[in-house]
Amino acid sequence: MNIYELHEAMTKHLFPAYSSTDEHFLALALAGEVGELCNMIKKRWRDNVDLSADIREEIADIRVYLELLAKCFDIEGEKLDAAVEAKLRKVVIKHKEKLQRQLIDLSKIEKEEEYARPSD
Repeated sequence: MNIYELHEAMTKHLFPAYSSTDEHFLALALAGEVGELCNMIKKRWRDNVDLSADIREEIADIRVYLELLAKCFDIEGEKLDAAVEAKLRKVVIKHKEKLQRQLIDLSKIEKEEEYARPSD
């Protein structure tokens, strides 16, 4: 049984009015899981508590709903990987000038550190 079949079986049992192909249900479920993750991150920061295991579970929940939502739009698996890569390329092109400035600044810092290091 794959992730899609497993989720469909669980959804039918737990939420009979919805399905793992209902984009409205999946989008709201995804938003709920992201909210839970954000709350845990807040508590980790504010209260200095280790919620790492819970956070990993929430990230898994988010991934499940994101994968199911992607399937609704026929962009799961390799198609999704390709879309993510294309999006990152667009971001690089959009911010190329700023990224180049940062890379130049970084190279200056690296050169300054080289000169500042004592030689052996």
